Amino acid sequence: MKVLATDFDGTLFRDHTITDTDLDAILQFRRAGNRFGIVTGRHFCSILEEVRKNHIPLDFLICCTGGILTDGAFHILSEHRAPSAALHPLLEVTKAFHGMYYCLSRYEERLWFSTGVTVPYDGIELLPDSALDKIDGFHEMGTRFETEEVAQSYTDTLNREYSHLVRAHRNGIYVDVCAPNTGKVSGLYEMLALLGVSPDSLFVAGDNLNDLEMIREFSSFAVSSGRAELKAEANFVAPDIAEIISRLL
Repeated sequence: MKVLATDFDGTLFRDHTITDTDLDAILQFRRAGNRFGIVTGRHFCSILEEVRKNHIPLDFLICCTGGILTDGAFHILSEHRAPSAALHPLLEVTKAFHGMYYCLSRYEERLWFSTGVTVPYDGIELLPDSALDKIDGFHEMGTRFETEEVAQSYTDTLNREYSHLVRAHRNGIYVDVCAPNTGKVSGLYEMLALLGVSPDSLFVAGDNLNDLEMIREFSSFAVSSGRAELKAEANFVAPDIAEIISRLL
């Protein structure tokens, strides 16, 4: 049995769509007795919506950059929360770096707070900072910056000065912040243990910087539309999930 874990945005979900060719290949892969799953930085509610809307067949889901693990029916198997003690310091650092928003994810709930910058999305209800006092930890916080350089400096600051509280992962101009020692790699190892499968049976696919650690850790594919840094590190480069599955079968 082989296990394929793919990133979502830019890897399976390309040009705002999932092709029928990729969906058919996933079905064929699973019918052959293999396991397929998604490993993403997306919040739980966001990836649930996409999976259901696109009728993606899967055996497991790792979202919130390793913060939540589920089976194929979206029953939570494991979760990792950053502590409540991180909430106020994290907001202050995000404000200092002019992050465009501060969005906390807890299960299927997202909570938005102001950073003093105009939120780039319409219809978002911003909560007062005092509401942070009532939140019992979070699975992930997401924010966005004007440039990759600022996003990297923000990421470095959090991982250097607040590593006891959180871990930050940069994906271009976006940064996802989760519990300490939590990421796609830790989530994949945890899921392999739950499945009772050896890491030698795992293959991963990605396209962007937040996939780099898992690309280096496991047998890996980068999609040809992905970043050059990722393609340079991957074992193989392929145009889409269907081609990756063709090589695995």
